Amino acid sequence: MLEYEIVFSPTAYEDLEETLQWLEKEAPEKVSEWYAEIKAEIGTLSQLPERCPKAPENGLWGDEELRQLLFQGYPSKYRIIFHVSKNTVQILNIRHGARRFLHEE
Repeated sequence: MLEYEIVFSPTAYEDLEETLQWLEKEAPEKVSEWYAEIKAEIGTLSQLPERCPKAPENGLWGDEELRQLLFQGYPSKYRIIFHVSKNTVQILNIRHGARRFLHEE
């Protein structure tokens, strides 16, 4: 079975850092647990990333197929938006479930 390399975009790193900083203020006892859980969830994309559905944003920026992995973490759901290219999964965004979908503007 093909194993995919997982690569984070700068935006995805920023999203992750912002969430960790927020958690550090709001629920410091949850930071380590949340980080371990989301890291493990993202790690599952190294095999069969196409199992995840297309993201609502798919098709907005040309031919790049966008998919999403839903993660139920504290305090709610997150959408991990990514695309697959050859043997690489590029994580593009990590968005809180309550945030609006990305758009062209």
